[in-house]
Formats: sequence, structure tokens, C-alpha cells
Amino acid sequence: MLRQALSVGKTQLTRGYATAVSTKAPITLFGIDGRYATALFQAAASRNALATVESDLKNIEAQFAKDARLAEVLSSPMLNKAAKEKLIDSLGKKSDITTNFFKTLTENNRLNETSRIISAYKSLMEAQRGIVSVVVTSAQSLNGKDLKQIKDTLTKGGLIKDFKEVNVINKTNPSILGGMVVEFGDYTIDMSVSGRLAKLEKLLTDSISV
Repeated sequence: MLRQALSVGKTQLTRGYATAVSTKAPITLFGIDGRYATALFQAAASRNALATVESDLKNIEAQFAKDARLAEVLSSPMLNKAAKEKLIDSLGKKSDITTNFFKTLTENNRLNETSRIISAYKSLMEAQRGIVSVVVTSAQSLNGKDLKQIKDTLTKGGLIKDFKEVNVINKTNPSILGGMVVEFGDYTIDMSVSGRLAKLEKLLTDSISV
């Protein structure tokens, strides 16, 4: 049943990914965070500084984890740009690329996207190394056998290819009631009970309104 359900998204999920080092992003990301992360990736790749920028972002993320107020302050409209730049400088030594990037975020009032941009950059770096992360959300935790079956279905069934490693991450969300939601790259396969109920509700609503 799992294989049958996942096969629905096979055509949409089959995509080409770059494996060679180049300035082109290995995957296409959308949204504000995706666009900024891609721009940063391309700038870093052009100067052979992908790992350096990655290290910068890891350090910033670690400091955000230690003090959640940092991210809140950077996102606050009450703090002027000069104060925000000074706060960013205090986060430690960074490469010129990362420093200039955060200046751009400050000028464009996009510092509130910092955590999401860092997450998106991680996805780009994983893809560059031939690693893809698949997030499987279920109402209850899945056991190792279930996760292996999902991984096998995605890889052997051709849903995911051109990767050296597939990393399956299980997250729990009781609100989906049952089933699962599989997220990969920019795609989502919703096989949850709550998703089916929402589709049914929409179908009934549309029918009534006609």
C-alpha cells in the first residue's frame, strides 16, 4: 500500500541534481528563504567558499540556539539597521561573503528570514554532497522497519535518484490523525487522514456552492 501511494508522486519527484562543483545550485528552492540561500550558495561557489560560508552559518545558528532572543531582536522592527549590523558583527568572525550577505539582508529587511535561510543553505549543501533528506511526518513515531520500507520505496521505486545517500527523518504530529506526509525538496505527498478529510470537505463545499 505504501509503494502504491508513493508512486503517485513519482513523475513529479524525479528530478536532476548536480553532482559536480559549479556555481549553479544543485536543487531549485522557492520562497524568500530559498532565493536568498541560492544567491548565497552561488556567491560562495564562485569563490570556492561553500564550506567557509557553511561554517559561518553553523556558528550563527549555534548562537541562536543558545539565546533565542538574538533571532527575535534581529527580526524586531524597533531596532534600527545600524544596531542590527553591530549585533551581527558581535556574532563572531565571518567571511567577507557572509558579512556582505547579512548586510544585504539588513538593507532588505529580511533578517527575520535568517533561520529559514540557514536551513535552506543546509539543503543546498546536502544536495551538493549527494545527500537528500526526506521528512516523513506521522501521527506516531515509526519504527526502523517502517522507515527502511519508506527509504527502499523512494530509492528502488525511482522516486529519488542521482543521490549517494537518502536520509529519512521521522517527525510526529498527532494532528494528522493517521497516515503520513512525505516531504522531499519542493514536493509534498500528503497521505494523512487529516489531508484526506480536508480534500473531502473541500469537495463537499464546492458541490454545495455549485
